[in-house]
Amino acid sequence: MNSKIYKWVICGAGTLALFCTGGLLVTGFNVYTPYLISEGGLTNAQVSLILMVRNLFTLIAMFLVVPMIRKLDVRLGMTAAVLVAAAAFLVLSAAGNFPMYVAGMSLSGLSYGLGGMVTVSVIIRRWFAEHDGLPLGICTAGTGLSSVIGSPVITWMVEKFSMRFAFRMEAIFMAAVAALLFLLIRNYPSLEKEHEVEEIRRAKLADKKHHEVFAITHGEWMLLVLGVLFCGMSYNVSPYLSVLFRERSFDAAAVGWLLCFMGVALMVGKIVYGEAVDVLGRVRAGNVFHGCFVAAILICTLCLPGNSVMACFAMALLGLGFPMLSVGLSELAGGLAHPEYYADAVKQLQIIYMIGSLVFGPVPGLMADRFGSYTPVYVVLVVISLLSAVLQQFILAKHSK
Repeated sequence: MNSKIYKWVICGAGTLALFCTGGLLVTGFNVYTPYLISEGGLTNAQVSLILMVRNLFTLIAMFLVVPMIRKLDVRLGMTAAVLVAAAAFLVLSAAGNFPMYVAGMSLSGLSYGLGGMVTVSVIIRRWFAEHDGLPLGICTAGTGLSSVIGSPVITWMVEKFSMRFAFRMEAIFMAAVAALLFLLIRNYPSLEKEHEVEEIRRAKLADKKHHEVFAITHGEWMLLVLGVLFCGMSYNVSPYLSVLFRERSFDAAAVGWLLCFMGVALMVGKIVYGEAVDVLGRVRAGNVFHGCFVAAILICTLCLPGNSVMACFAMALLGLGFPMLSVGLSELAGGLAHPEYYADAVKQLQIIYMIGSLVFGPVPGLMADRFGSYTPVYVVLVVISLLSAVLQQFILAKHSK
């Protein structure tokens, strides 16, 4: 096979995998929230709990993903992850009580953790060597694509048929995608690359001494951990946007269009960020896109009631900035880790990120109950996102080549 051409097939496979695991399982699943209450018989508290279960099992899967890659390699690992997603939707389609919903969401979290950014980052790095910014951006655009395409299709299926019918259709779709990934993915672009990776593995197994994944000092590592924890907390900007804009006198239809617009901007942002990394370098690209993210949250906080210009501008900047919470972490690992421990570095950063999102998860609701508005939440998120950007960029700039 011509690896120069086939590497874009690998990029397409990674995009499709993230469309399923990071898109339909996470971003697209938000569509089901009201139907889980009206059709599924769950309470608001139970819906919040099953979403937390998904995040918890995603975190657990982060500890398993690198051993899975080394045991099964990427082709079988990614196929298995999407098959687990199909099983998750199959369980949800048959769920008649709360424990079954918990079981389905547990499988959902495992699939996202095993078939998400770590796995896709590894296969892209193998095929694209050092110029992996653009293909990684294209792959992660699959999560934004799920908002643009998946959300209206899922809504139509639920309204036309039922929530359980939509779950079954997604299970069938996931099974078909798993088969396609198995047929398309090749673990390495050449035998030479495979032998190179195997030599690195053997050297790592032979080295019994403790190794440092990141090529930074202990103090810098602690600052990096804090920066990525804040990055995970910043993720909580997304679930409450609809409530914030409703507080600012936007009706439901207008909020829906704003979120759809953000999904389009998110797809563009991830592709543009990847290209920016290849052209400008990780540090300068990070300065621009972190700045977009912080500015977007600030505009959300200051948005005047009914001011559609400010709201659209905020959504555009947010779409551009969101890549820093996904592909940005992979690029951070690429800039700070020893090359042979890249997969371990991505895994560690993803784990820290998930811990941050779990720890901060209950805070927005508690603050909104206390102050009667989500505006104070977004004030806090402005500060957190700014600290996250400063800490990450400081370490990255210090070690940039």
